Amino acid sequence: MESIIADVAIDCPGRDCFSYRVPAPLQGQLELGDCVDVEFNRRRLRGFVVEMGLRVEPTAYALKDIIGKRPGVQLPAALLRLIRWGAHYYRCSLGEFLAGAVPAAVRAGTAVTPQVTIRKVAGYSGALTPKQAAALAALPDEALSLGAAQELAQCDGALFKRLAARGAITLVEERTILERRLSAREERFSLSPEQQSAVDAVAANLAARSQATYLLYGITGSGKTLVYIELALQVIASGRQCLLLLPEIALTPQLAARLRSRIPRTAVWHSAFTDGERALLWREVAAGSFDLVLGTRSALFAPLPAIGLIIVDEEHEQSYKQESVPRYHARDLAVVYATQLGVPIILGSATPSLETVHNARTRRYQVLSLRSRPLGGALPTPVVVDMREECHRQKAQAQISQELLTRLRGVKTRGEQAIILLNRRGWSPVVMCQACGEALMCTNCAISMTYHKAANQVRCHYCDAARAMPRTCPACGVGPMTTSGMGTEQLVHALAQEVPGLRIQRVDADTVSERQGHAKLFQAFAEGRSDCLVGTQMVAKGLDFPRVTLVGVLGADRSLAIPDFRAGERTYQLIAQVAGRAGRGSTPGTVVVQAFDVQAPALVCALEHQPRTFVDAELKLRKEYGYPPYGGLVRFLWSGESAAQVQSLAEKQGDILRALLRGETLLGPGPAGLALLKGLHRWHGMIKAPSRGAVQAFLDRLVAQGGLKSSSTVRFAIDVDPYVTS
Repeated sequence: MESIIADVAIDCPGRDCFSYRVPAPLQGQLELGDCVDVEFNRRRLRGFVVEMGLRVEPTAYALKDIIGKRPGVQLPAALLRLIRWGAHYYRCSLGEFLAGAVPAAVRAGTAVTPQVTIRKVAGYSGALTPKQAAALAALPDEALSLGAAQELAQCDGALFKRLAARGAITLVEERTILERRLSAREERFSLSPEQQSAVDAVAANLAARSQATYLLYGITGSGKTLVYIELALQVIASGRQCLLLLPEIALTPQLAARLRSRIPRTAVWHSAFTDGERALLWREVAAGSFDLVLGTRSALFAPLPAIGLIIVDEEHEQSYKQESVPRYHARDLAVVYATQLGVPIILGSATPSLETVHNARTRRYQVLSLRSRPLGGALPTPVVVDMREECHRQKAQAQISQELLTRLRGVKTRGEQAIILLNRRGWSPVVMCQACGEALMCTNCAISMTYHKAANQVRCHYCDAARAMPRTCPACGVGPMTTSGMGTEQLVHALAQEVPGLRIQRVDADTVSERQGHAKLFQAFAEGRSDCLVGTQMVAKGLDFPRVTLVGVLGADRSLAIPDFRAGERTYQLIAQVAGRAGRGSTPGTVVVQAFDVQAPALVCALEHQPRTFVDAELKLRKEYGYPPYGGLVRFLWSGESAAQVQSLAEKQGDILRALLRGETLLGPGPAGLALLKGLHRWHGMIKAPSRGAVQAFLDRLVAQGGLKSSSTVRFAIDVDPYVTS
């Protein structure tokens, strides 16, 4: 008997999809990409229709009917095609990839919680009390939430009710996306010859509607964003949309403000919104309500109906790689998406990844260069401080150099601003017993606990376990505890003592945890309400503050000690990027870098603006040892509560991997660099192959002989093109 049968992808590992009968009420109503409810193992689950047609029903078992269709949730055909490609390449089931690409709130149809929104009444001139007038004056012209209004005006909700009663404002309960928006400063939008040349090159592809991949290589402050805006406007004028990816949420508020000044129908897309807001945004994007979507890696799956251009800014950033299923790399997948769509894609960076540089040198990507700052500003002057000599001069284990303090005092005196990078949060990264010398370790992870003084807690920065700071050593029960090393919390305290009156803001995971926390902090800094930003790597890239004339980097060489083949590349990129935050206005900038190994090639090349020297040396090493871009990698990870069971399965399955080798190399299996994480013991192994294609061929052989699977107690995972290899 023939029936209309649909293949539905469900969130479960091991199998791409399951067949269901399309019942009569849904026939003619169901399309590919629709989200549906089905029964699976006596549970009601949601999945997506990926194939459908008239087929003969199986005789060995009875098909179940699709229960129903979720209204308003349909994947565009192009996006479904991309996700199918990604599921195969990154080796997870199609349902698992779809579950990661489409938020659960979208599949569930979650509604936005109603919010009270305040709007000023234009031209109001009635009588108000001084307090009411001050509150009204504090409000911006655009609408904002009641909570944001109370924060701005420093008053309670009762005062706003009185303002509404007088007709000065309106209070409306709305189902909307609440987003703290920054105001953009007025900019000169005329393009430099270099910028115009870059625009013209991509515009030719836009006009021809042909595909090309571009590396927009521009020094920090060279105006890559203006190129993005001009090209986005051309795409929008042709009736299509633009997708612009950023590596971190922290970068979205400032860029969103700049974009909206030219492209009002810009949507911001990231994980910090509520479930209801994400569902509402998904539906509005799918309906074509926006011309441009700006967001982090998950924005790659925004259901834009007609994408005409994809931009990946700061393409080198590690955060584009997802470390949980589906373990995709948003930059690489964006290149595939653009190829499938037949549209141009721009990869922008001042410090492009070695993989991207290699693709440019082999002519797979076209290079567009921006070698100067349009407003004439020079790159910052580097000042390197040898901390071995500094410790000798200060006769102590110095953390902050006198050079940096002197220059910070000058910034304060001249009314300028500074950014200080210390890639460690908390007060101190190590808590140790003074009697037995035992370090306080997390019981769930193989990592030391970090002391947070304000909360008087020790906290694990991996599993977030926290407890009160112990008075005596838990190991010996005798010795008092002491701390060593410096984090951002302690750095703020030390700078406040050394530079009295310096207004400091701390930007790290502890201070931006509240909703829209990034926007609040950066807005205050942009408005001159603080003199110095102290933070982790979220202050190191993408930010544009013209009054910043000084950048300081503490522990610049610390990341070189990480046992990872990308350690040098990441260090170079971080130093070059944070240095580029200085001198973006009319006043020259300086970057003060503190390090013990001041001759490290990554530091020297980053500070002396020698990218070719660094890249040539690193690529030579990569080629010699067969690492990307001259080879492909796939990492296998085993984890479970029993160390013995994890080791046993890893070694057993390692033998299976070894038997499949055809010129590839198996590294391991052995304990992972972080052998205990969130209560799970971890082993890993890695296949190193001559190319990415060779990795896929190896994985095909593995699938053909049955693949590797988790046991009842040990979970097995595959990570293609891993960015964490230790």
